Amino acid sequence: MAQSKAASGGAAFDSPAGFHEVGTFVRDGASGTYEVWGDLRALRSAASHTLGGNTFTNGFDGKTSWAVGPDGSVRKSDSSEALAQARLGTYLTIGGYFYPERFPARFVSVGRKQADGADYDVVTVTPADAPSIDLWLDGETHRLLRITGTVGTTSFSGVVRRYQIVDGVWIGFSLEQSEGEHRLTNELTSFVFLAVPPEKFSPPSS
Repeated sequence: MAQSKAASGGAAFDSPAGFHEVGTFVRDGASGTYEVWGDLRALRSAASHTLGGNTFTNGFDGKTSWAVGPDGSVRKSDSSEALAQARLGTYLTIGGYFYPERFPARFVSVGRKQADGADYDVVTVTPADAPSIDLWLDGETHRLLRITGTVGTTSFSGVVRRYQIVDGVWIGFSLEQSEGEHRLTNELTSFVFLAVPPEKFSPPSS
């Protein structure tokens, strides 16, 4: 993982406090737009997705997992299952595996594996109080190209198709994902490192 961080930006990762990304997505054939905000100093994230004129917002402030529907209804959850899933989702969103001092996790190398004719060094990562995931690092460049895991009974995977350098950091700008039977592609149109106000990650009051 140290090699992967070095190959993906190294010390350039350490200064930013957070980020905001904007992009488009296609989920099971339907197109939409999205925004994501991440805190690189705390395990917090928020996102909004607009599809067919309806906007869905969700987030995790470190204590509560929350979501807002198109009608403005707010749902909050602090169940152990919901929080474990929120921790994992946020950990992946902010790339917590590049900040082991900030975001505790257990890392175990499971050796070299092949997928789609390419060689990968696979590392199983278990973030604190969250499910495990497998990170697939390119055998030559050491950059992260694939992620696989299972939450509950649903398997998921992600593949980085294209990287772009932002302020010295390699950011995945084109991604393909699967979640059970669902298929999703993401194309970033903007990625900016910035400090995100803490209230951005908090659930609405009503």
